[in-house]
Amino acid sequence: MNSATATATVERTEQAPVQANESLARSVIDDMSTLVSPPDVYLKINELISSDTASAQQISEVVMRDPSLTARVLKLVNSSYYALPTKVDTVTRAIALIGTHELSSLVFSMCAVQSFSRISSSVTNMNTFWRHGVYCGLAAKAIAARVNCLNTERLFVAGLLHDIGTLTINSRFPEIAEEAIFKARGDESAMILLEQSAIGFDHAYLGAMMLENWQMPEATCDAIRYHHQPGLAEVTPLEASIVHAADTLANYSGTGSFSETIAEHDDIAADLKALIELPADFDHDELLDEVDRKFVETIYLLVA
Repeated sequence: MNSATATATVERTEQAPVQANESLARSVIDDMSTLVSPPDVYLKINELISSDTASAQQISEVVMRDPSLTARVLKLVNSSYYALPTKVDTVTRAIALIGTHELSSLVFSMCAVQSFSRISSSVTNMNTFWRHGVYCGLAAKAIAARVNCLNTERLFVAGLLHDIGTLTINSRFPEIAEEAIFKARGDESAMILLEQSAIGFDHAYLGAMMLENWQMPEATCDAIRYHHQPGLAEVTPLEASIVHAADTLANYSGTGSFSETIAEHDDIAADLKALIELPADFDHDELLDEVDRKFVETIYLLVA
């Protein structure tokens, strides 16, 4: 399948979505649930925040039960990722500065990276996988900030984990995954079609289902499910479009490409630009420069 054919087919699927093999996808997720189940610290923080009655002190006490997590949170809050004007030395202070929902997204990112990294596969280069995820997350956050989108941290999480389904596909169906990667030649639009044809669903569909088990917000799951087909998004077409645009820029960047084959262009479709409301003077290179400045420190703190 050449790139032109893949692109044309993807455009058609915007109008006619593929019917996924939900039963097979669900059985795959059930098989992996013990390995990648959300840790107690995340579930407890999520419960506290959802209650709308928890204090910053209560939330910080839960985080501080895990010394390693506490250290990572404080390092990231004090990094160029946030670029805060003053040093933060307590989790309570971090919550006061960045907010409870932002802290929850941060904790989730760290827990998810650790948990999903347990999925091993000879097909997956984990270094390349997380480089792409972190780069896409930073790009999504940067785009969201430029269009005054609320909760830019949620966009970072969606970008970070948009391809999480590929880890499970690569582990459960290594021969199919290897063939899809080879035939796609760096074109993710072609790869999802190959996945759908071979197993009845693609990595975006599977990833969204996996994160539903983590009780992630419906908007985040929707953005991940439709990050290749944002026009079909059922809850947040804006967020799905931002993740799609960030994915496009990441694959063009080289540093954040999902494979060794760098995309030939960073064109974002005109309809997506209009939906996202990117400014007329939007500068791709300036945004990528910003992401590059934060990338090394961020990936070290999340993945190392």
